[in-house]
Amino acid sequence: MKALREITKTNDLNSIEIGSKKWLERLDEVIGRNIENVFLNNEKIAKELQISERQLFRKVKELTKLIPQKYLKKQRLKMAMKFLKNGKYRTVKEAAQAVGYKKSDHFSNQFENQFGKKPYDILRELGWR
Repeated sequence: MKALREITKTNDLNSIEIGSKKWLERLDEVIGRNIENVFLNNEKIAKELQISERQLFRKVKELTKLIPQKYLKKQRLKMAMKFLKNGKYRTVKEAAQAVGYKKSDHFSNQFENQFGKKPYDILRELGWR
């Protein structure tokens, strides 16, 4: 009987992990579809996921150890890095706007804090500047 409980417990953990991964994928899809939206916030994300803002906060914090605003910022910056590296945008301003930043100087500072390099340095390494 004890072995059966252990197997059930293990299966429950695996299904939780799979469910969590799918939930994060849904969250990332919502962010990806709205990445350019400067006004994307917890309320809009929660509404699109059909959950409350409080549920969004708890779930994101539980799965990523980040509050939703920080997770959104991290996803925006990761997408910007991807855009810069694949040559989709050839200026810092274009990349910043593409991921929802109004001001390219603020974007550059946030980018450098996240990756240790300014976006301009990425462009220069690729020969765009």
